[in-house]
Amino acid sequence: MSRLDNYEVLNQLKYIDGITIIDNKGTILFTIKFNPIFHSEIREREEILGESLFTVFPSLNEKSSTLLNSLKTGRPIFKSKQEIVDFMGRKIETTNISLPIRAHGKIIGAIELSKERSKEDSISNNAIEINSEMFRGDKRLLESIRPERAKFTLKDIITDNEQMKNLKRLTEKTAKGSSPVFIYGETGTGKELFAQSLHNASNRAEKPFIAQNCAAIPEALIESILFGTIKGSFTGAENNPGLFEIAEGGTIFLDEINSMPIHLQSKLLRVLQDGYIRRLGDRNIRKVDVRIITASNKRPEDCVKDKDMRLDLYYRLCVMTLNIPPLRERINDIKPLLDFFISKYNVLLHKNITNVSKEVYDFLLRYNWPGNVRELEHIVEFAINQIDEWEDTLQMKDIEDRVKNFIKHSEEEFQIEPLKDAVARLEKIMIEKAINKTKNNVSQAAKLLEIPRQTLQNKIRLYEIVPKS
Repeated sequence: MSRLDNYEVLNQLKYIDGITIIDNKGTILFTIKFNPIFHSEIREREEILGESLFTVFPSLNEKSSTLLNSLKTGRPIFKSKQEIVDFMGRKIETTNISLPIRAHGKIIGAIELSKERSKEDSISNNAIEINSEMFRGDKRLLESIRPERAKFTLKDIITDNEQMKNLKRLTEKTAKGSSPVFIYGETGTGKELFAQSLHNASNRAEKPFIAQNCAAIPEALIESILFGTIKGSFTGAENNPGLFEIAEGGTIFLDEINSMPIHLQSKLLRVLQDGYIRRLGDRNIRKVDVRIITASNKRPEDCVKDKDMRLDLYYRLCVMTLNIPPLRERINDIKPLLDFFISKYNVLLHKNITNVSKEVYDFLLRYNWPGNVRELEHIVEFAINQIDEWEDTLQMKDIEDRVKNFIKHSEEEFQIEPLKDAVARLEKIMIEKAINKTKNNVSQAAKLLEIPRQTLQNKIRLYEIVPKS
């Protein structure tokens, strides 16, 4: 097929409903959906970044996925029809254009443009038009960019853990100011949940909230996406605002900030220091009023140590720091989170689960949770999908297949740490569990743990364990 033919195919596909980019392992790096049929509020875009394509769309395999076929063969696939079943069990038929992505002679990923097939002959919505003007920065594309709204508040952060409650109180206090905030937490702990809650607790709540994962943007595009471009700065460039300008008056949340190229961090430092940005290729500077929240699944000190972050940027970004503890360190949150997710998916999947077997609950308390709260939600979602309509109890058989995969993944990802740290972490978890089980009775908790009461009191002080009220 000639380049002219390729263009004709693109031109025929006038509208697109979604864009997906994967790496050479089939991991989703970037996705955006313009048509609501492709996604719902319970599976946000940020939540599937880093997931396998087959996890998000379990009905696909290497043969049926046009995206994987393009990646595997290294050839473009034009106007191919595909049927997918999403995690809600809904069947969607699409027409796709799938293209391999090459760098230095190697295939590093693939990109797919999708359109719902019901719109093949009649276009009734306001999806983005795909034509040559789109790639030249057409004004209609710019008009399609709408500032986001943060929907989560501090009330949406469900916890019975004293450390998390203190973190919520600190977030509320921090929200009153305008200082930069750095959020550290492992994958799945809810970093964006805290970022949105902070924004909504601030005086910027009615202004835009813009979230961007720095690792999801190709390095060649990140500067233009964040800071904008001017006409003529490179071939095809137009006068486009960047995310900082779009977020004017509000908040910009930069996740995985340690993935930002070092040479761009100095430009971000300029924004933090005096509030000015410069579009790519522009001689002039522009004043912006934006609060910056950043996040990473690495400790900020480790980001500097590993040379992923400039030291001067570290000092500017970490004026205020929120460290979200992993789920394995707040085991008393398992019960309220479990209840919440069961209620949520009972409604969404039309089930009536009212009980959890002791075997399941004991397993959830023992599990290490490498995927944290997000992993717990996925287990509940998977389990309720398996349960028959007449069943009312979540049992081990309902989660066995999912658990096996998670345990295998956990073993592969297990990292060696100093033995004393591992022992201390486990000791703290067991003490918290014993204290909660005995309703703050130290004597009974000491008997459960088979240690002297005085020893338990000393360890409670050592680990700063606050009994639940």
